[in-house]
Amino acid sequence: MVGLIFVAALLICLCLVMPIVAIVRTSKIRHLELRLAGVEAALQRLIEQKAAAQLADPAAAGTIPAGQAPATQAPAEPVPPPIPFHAVAEPAEPPGSIALPTVPPSAPAPPPPAIVTPPQHLETVIGQKWLGWVAIVLIFCAAAFFLKYAFENRWIGELGRVALGVVAGLVFAWGGLDRHRKGWRYLSQVLTGGGVTILYLSVYSAFGYYHLVKQRTAFAFLVILVAEAHLLAVLYNARAIAVMALVGGFLAPVLLSTGHDQYAVLFTYIAVLDLGMLGIVVARRWQWVGSVAYVGTQLLFWGWYTEHYHPEKRVAVLLFQTAVFVLFMLADLAPHLRKITAGWEEWIRLAVNPFVFYGICYSLLNDDHHDWMAVLALALGIVYALLARAELALRPSDRRMLMVTVGTALTFVTVAIPVQLESNWITIAWGLEALLLIWSSFEAAAPPLRLLSAAVFCLSLFRFLFHDTPWESRAPFTLVLNRYFLATLALAACFGGAAYLFRRMGPADGQRLSPAEPPPTGPAHNSGLRLRFAIALLGVGVLWLGSSVEAYTYFDAQATALASKGVDALTAAKQLRWAGQLSLSVLWSVFAGLMTAAGFRFTERAWRIAGLVLFGITLVKVVFLDISELEQFYRILALLALGLVLLVVAWAYQRVIRREQSK
Repeated sequence: MVGLIFVAALLICLCLVMPIVAIVRTSKIRHLELRLAGVEAALQRLIEQKAAAQLADPAAAGTIPAGQAPATQAPAEPVPPPIPFHAVAEPAEPPGSIALPTVPPSAPAPPPPAIVTPPQHLETVIGQKWLGWVAIVLIFCAAAFFLKYAFENRWIGELGRVALGVVAGLVFAWGGLDRHRKGWRYLSQVLTGGGVTILYLSVYSAFGYYHLVKQRTAFAFLVILVAEAHLLAVLYNARAIAVMALVGGFLAPVLLSTGHDQYAVLFTYIAVLDLGMLGIVVARRWQWVGSVAYVGTQLLFWGWYTEHYHPEKRVAVLLFQTAVFVLFMLADLAPHLRKITAGWEEWIRLAVNPFVFYGICYSLLNDDHHDWMAVLALALGIVYALLARAELALRPSDRRMLMVTVGTALTFVTVAIPVQLESNWITIAWGLEALLLIWSSFEAAAPPLRLLSAAVFCLSLFRFLFHDTPWESRAPFTLVLNRYFLATLALAACFGGAAYLFRRMGPADGQRLSPAEPPPTGPAHNSGLRLRFAIALLGVGVLWLGSSVEAYTYFDAQATALASKGVDALTAAKQLRWAGQLSLSVLWSVFAGLMTAAGFRFTERAWRIAGLVLFGITLVKVVFLDISELEQFYRILALLALGLVLLVVAWAYQRVIRREQSK
């Protein structure tokens, strides 16, 4: 008990001393600012008076036009040629005098110089701003803990507790208004923010914990309080009041927590705070206001969720999160109402908000309603597609916001595919989506869509390699007519279609080429050729890998099925595995030959080089693996197949070289 009294006394002393120090420091700084403004005004008046005198009577002001002599003097002597301006030395000023600029008679009076605000020192910032806010935070915490201690010991009744909080909040708010009228900008913000926070505590406790007022009455009081807090922030032009009001509002349920679950009160309270945030964001474009509200909302929600969630409250949670999603989406679109470009803060929230909402809905509904999860993802994608369409209608449109909305919509479409589909259909759907994105990028002249297409292609390729491809054993299957090989063909066709679109649509800028136009050249065209070759090579690689796996695992699956049926079956299984090795050698030789032939047909040197590389890989396999492991008959076939294909390729090379030499 003695320790608590000592801590309370210490906090009260600190809370009294720090505001006094802040007031004294603020008054001194204010006095210095007024004196500096007076000196600058006096100097400005001297400059204006001198300029006016020179314009009215140049001779009296000591400035006579060049080449003109006074009337009472002797005839003017020959005037020497003018000296350049940079070669004239300015006369020395007497000590203590104020140097005034000389204005030519015909020149207008110079504009008044801008008053430069001197940089604030760290001491000024601490004494003028930080001390006051620290004091209010300490007072707020001390009051909250003291009242909680008093309430637990029944020192004050429930009505008295609320009345005490209301009186304290009104006193602080009135003090802030009084200081604002007298020009005490920072102290008025400190007092007003603290008063609003204490009023939040009072209203929330009166309804949520003590049940002194009914729900409608408390809701009306809370709406009025939120509106007044943000109106004061707008009136004072003080973002700090809005942020302090939000922070205090979100801390109120935490500080007054009793451990009992009152989720309806909590959700309604948070929704009202977020409505106030929306109003202030629409009225003023202040940074961090929306982000503070969003972070506070989610922290309060997840704090409640970890302790009090039950499936019976799922509907209330979904309604609350839907309201949060809509409110913050409107807040992120608020800059468009003022015809200005959104900033990075709005872009991040606009992209993060729907995924948080979808993640919460997925965690709550997936077990019982999995079939609707893809529908929800597509619905969110449609919402953001409509936002992108509305963004296009704006003049001028915000290109970055457009990319955020389009990217979010396409991401939800990409997410819906694995949620709804299974097995190899996911790879096929992702490949088709990536191909459609490339086509859309050319049709809409939107190169950023190609980056999204590349990301989706990477997803499909990753899934094909590490999820679909059976690197281990397979059960016996029908050759070619199975899900894996059909997915291989589909993904390879998507890569081929992408390469065709790059070839058909023209250079890297995505413009169509007229048939009458000459073939393009230059760095852009060369980079386009390299990109097209890389895409086509990926398609050929997918087809080569899928065909190789299909060929070898077909024989290996049959061999595995026969291995457990006796000695004769073991011999047959060994024969089948030799056949699988032979099929790889023959298949690789055919692929290398076809790639080389394509290089000759389309005069693409890169394709011929790729074919030669594959020939080298096949030759290494035949020499170091097939000759040592295969039976004599299979060894002969492997060597013969590779030799014949290489002979045809050598003949083609000789033919091309002779043709070029004859030309």
